[in-house]
Amino acid sequence: MQTNLSNLSDNNVLNIQEVFNLIQSYKYEEAFLLSSQIMKRGEDGDQLFHEWVKALAEFYSCKKKETAIKLLEKIKPAKLENEIHFRIVNSLMVFYVENEDKHNFIKNKEELVLNLHILSNIDLIVRILGNIGNGYYEFKDYVKSLDYCEKTIEVAQKNRFLDFKFYEILMIKIMNLLYLGEREKADELRKDFELLIKISGDINIKEYLDKAIDNYHKEVKNNEKDDKQSM
Repeated sequence: MQTNLSNLSDNNVLNIQEVFNLIQSYKYEEAFLLSSQIMKRGEDGDQLFHEWVKALAEFYSCKKKETAIKLLEKIKPAKLENEIHFRIVNSLMVFYVENEDKHNFIKNKEELVLNLHILSNIDLIVRILGNIGNGYYEFKDYVKSLDYCEKTIEVAQKNRFLDFKFYEILMIKIMNLLYLGEREKADELRKDFELLIKISGDINIKEYLDKAIDNYHKEVKNNEKDDKQSM
């Protein structure tokens, strides 16, 4: 985030980082409360940042999805010039995916992609590309999703960003391969994924993949039943 840190106290810089840490841990309500405290003290004039945090809390903690979308649409910049601008549009894109609004997902996705070259924060780039890959997956466009998963993985591996987002994208790539009929490639990648999980020690993340694959098999069986009944 390109906030003018030179005008902030060391304590406030730490608080802003704490807000980010809470967001990364999906603790949106706590992030909003801390952001509100910072605003009350008048230590940070970046209103866009605090409005963005508020929108995340509205969407995920309060479940006021339409309110959150309207808030981000209201503060959405006409031109992407800094990190908070990218974060606003990225979150808006994710909100539209969760609201099953493909038109607005693509609209915000295209704006991000067209301007991605000016962004230097690799972690944010990985998150944006990963969210695009997930968006296409949710809308069952497995070819485009696979393409963005591969782009995300390439950037993440090159810069050693092997966090939860990286594993999430690996899972989505595996599912894309399954839906595209690339069973052998999916099985090989799943073995690599499980090996990485053992090395990292984050075994719990495997449950997400197992559940997704179970749902895939159920979907395949249901489709087979429908095909038989229509014959």
